[in-house]
Amino acid sequence: MSEWISTVIALSALGLSAVTAYTQHRNRKKEILAARVTAYFHRTSEFAKIKLPDGTLRQAGYHLVIWNHGPAPAENVELEVKDREGVGVTLADCPDDEFPLERIDASGRYPIPWLPVADAHRGARRFTVVLRWQDGNGRQERVLPIRRGETNS
Repeated sequence: MSEWISTVIALSALGLSAVTAYTQHRNRKKEILAARVTAYFHRTSEFAKIKLPDGTLRQAGYHLVIWNHGPAPAENVELEVKDREGVGVTLADCPDDEFPLERIDASGRYPIPWLPVADAHRGARRFTVVLRWQDGNGRQERVLPIRRGETNS
């Protein structure tokens, strides 16, 4: 009887070890296939001079930077910026055909001059950024509240 109990305990331990190994392998594979996309404001040391498609020269004190700090590339990256009321923010130096971005490799950054078209958005400080992308784990989405600091304008 004790041999039978010992065999059952040993087989149970073996089964548990196999399940644990499989789970760890699957989680590690997910980590390797993941892109970790985020966005943040980057204050430029001097105002960046931006020439818009219509020839107008504008100055940007900030860039909205999209950053993939994951081990895998992010593909078909989409960006949506909203103000506190949920109204979309249009950026002057970001034409309609700029997104989705085809690919941002691991450690890749994509800066966009922060030049809101609407006057109401120029002085605002708090926004929501919605990022969507595809990685080895499928379609992903991240919603980020972001805050811009003071500028010299």
